[in-house]
Amino acid sequence: MPRIKTAVLRIAGASAALFLSYSALLCVPQPLFSFSAQADNLTLHSDRQFSAVAAQQVLALAEAKLATSPLYSKDRGHHVFLCNARWRQMLFFNKDYGVGGVAPYPLSPHVFLRDAEVEDNRLISPRGTPVAGDRTLDYFIAHEITHQLTGEAIGPLRYYRLPQWVREGYADYVGKGNSFNYAEARRAFLAGAPEMDWKRSGLYCRFHLLVAYELDHRGWSVARLLKNPPPQEAVEAEVVAETP
Repeated sequence: MPRIKTAVLRIAGASAALFLSYSALLCVPQPLFSFSAQADNLTLHSDRQFSAVAAQQVLALAEAKLATSPLYSKDRGHHVFLCNARWRQMLFFNKDYGVGGVAPYPLSPHVFLRDAEVEDNRLISPRGTPVAGDRTLDYFIAHEITHQLTGEAIGPLRYYRLPQWVREGYADYVGKGNSFNYAEARRAFLAGAPEMDWKRSGLYCRFHLLVAYELDHRGWSVARLLKNPPPQEAVEAEVVAETP
């Protein structure tokens, strides 16, 4: 028994040390990213050289979207890390490897994105092609930072209890900005368009529509939505019944 107890304690100690080391890496990843550019309170880091001018333009677009959220403040700095190397994606994305980006709140205040072409304002998909449409690089930056802002505003317990349609829908609401067309999205929703099924499409169009309905059509505040979100089914029924 003493030997077993000692072995268990050693394993527990090693696991704790590994967790703390990984958490520290998430909080201070700068040594693994040699290139950076800053625009106001946003800083873009990368493991591959890029145009600082293009990066500043991308950050300015992301900041304009973030500024529309009451959760955002220019007094708080944000760091975004582009992981072009696959091993960095595996390291920082962990179990979420393969997605566009992660905001590992509350373990880290930073945002990590997969490889990107900064000069084209485009994230690169797992297939090696640029992500098309209005999901630009600045979209992903604003989307993931909004996750961090949401968590910081309500705390980790409430954040991870948020319905997915609120957590992802609000991040999409901020990230898409003015490119979102409510009337078109509603028509697609009523028609059962493929992009409205996030499990098949990987898109958050359905969730974005519901958040836009609550905030823009019902006049709810972001604080109210995050504090007391209604059931998804109830909001969908209201969107269906809404008079255009």
